[in-house]
Order: sequence, then structure tokens, then C-alpha cells
Amino acid sequence: MRRPLAATLIATTLLAGAARAQPPAPAAPPPPSTPPTGIGIARCIWDALPAATRAALIASGPSIDDIGKAVGGMNPALMALAKSQCPTAPTPAVEGAAKEAWAGVVMSKWSEGQLAARYRVTPADLARGWARVPAPARSQIAAGFDKTPEESRPAIAPFAQSLKLTDPPALDLLSAWAIAQIRLAAIG
Repeated sequence: MRRPLAATLIATTLLAGAARAQPPAPAAPPPPSTPPTGIGIARCIWDALPAATRAALIASGPSIDDIGKAVGGMNPALMALAKSQCPTAPTPAVEGAAKEAWAGVVMSKWSEGQLAARYRVTPADLARGWARVPAPARSQIAAGFDKTPEESRPAIAPFAQSLKLTDPPALDLLSAWAIAQIRLAAIG
């Protein structure tokens, strides 16, 4: 049984500290001059992971369950090292936003990478198409957060058609990408 996207995003956040050995993360980026935001911290953690780890997460497979398993299989020490390379949250609210944003960043990067590799849809194609999706359609897409991929496909179909995507797995990837964009925008 396939899990709703919400369950996978939550699992991605909770499992971000689980299991296998990996090489150390690259050197820390310089500290920001402004207080860190949840999204800024999440993006910093993504960037602080070794390139091979990021590539493995992106290449984990075309289904929501694939990325959930890949994140769940990450070495907790590697995640701790990546977090240590980034600013700490100044408040509990920013810390909570960073955890939620981490799930959105991972889902966004994974689905973007899968769409590029499998369907030759570039980040520029996604941005261009997404800019043309009206607010009411985005609301319908956002409702897919609590649905299975199959239940989310009708809302994403017009956006998918603009990118010439018709394959159900492509629609699922596009839905995951779009919902991650909506969630990240809501975190602000």
C-alpha cells in the first residue's frame, strides 16, 4: 500500500537521523549575517551533506516510499555532522520550521532530480510551468498532501500537461515536487 505524501514527509523528517556509514561532510559555509530561518537551516543541512549522499538520495528511486527509505537509511552521525556545519535555530519556532523545511527540501531535491533524470524536465522547466499555475489550482494540489499519489493525480494533471508529462509515476513525482514547493512557501 502506498503512503500519502504527508506520511512520507513526516517520516522523512523523523527518520532524518537513521543508519549507515558515509564519508564526512564538506567544510562549513560561512555563518550568515542575519538570523537563520527554518528554510535556511534546512538548505544548509542539505548542502552540508556530501555530494555522494545527496546524489544517492536523489537517485533512490521514483516512488515516495523510495525516498522515505533512503532518508531513513542515512547515518545519524552523518546527519549530525551536516547539522553541525550549519547555524543553530535561535528559537524553538525556528527549530520546528527547520525540521519541517528539511522534509520539503529533501522532497523537492529528490523529485526535481528524478524528473530531470527520467523525463528530462529541468529545474527551469519546473519553475516556468509552476509560475503559470494559478492560486486555485495550487490549492487543489496542496490538498494532495493528505492523499495517496493516485488520489493526487487529477489536481496535478494540468501542470503535468504543460510539461508534457502523462506517465503516472511522472505525475506522482511532479505532485511531490509541487507539494514541497507549497509547503516551503508556507514555512516562508
